Amino acid sequence: DLYRPNVNILYGTNFLSIYRYTFGDKVYALSSYHAGPGATSIWYNMANGDLDLFIEIVRFEDTRNYIRWIYEQFAIYRNLYTDFSR
Repeated sequence: DLYRPNVNILYGTNFLSIYRYTFGDKVYALSSYHAGPGATSIWYNMANGDLDLFIEIVRFEDTRNYIRWIYEQFAIYRNLYTDFSR
């Protein structure tokens, strides 16, 4: 069933929601989604709350690139779709 888009999206967003609640930030949620919550917990504790340090000590290059790429896309969309009329 994971190949059905509606099921896949539901599960993916649920995982992201759980990880964001667990770690308190979307960057840690992305790391957990890609590398797993166990690895993220180790890096999270090593960084001691420093988000920039966290990204630098992520030991998996693929995960570091994933976090950077997704966050960059997020920033672009946020900039494009922010209501500036307020």
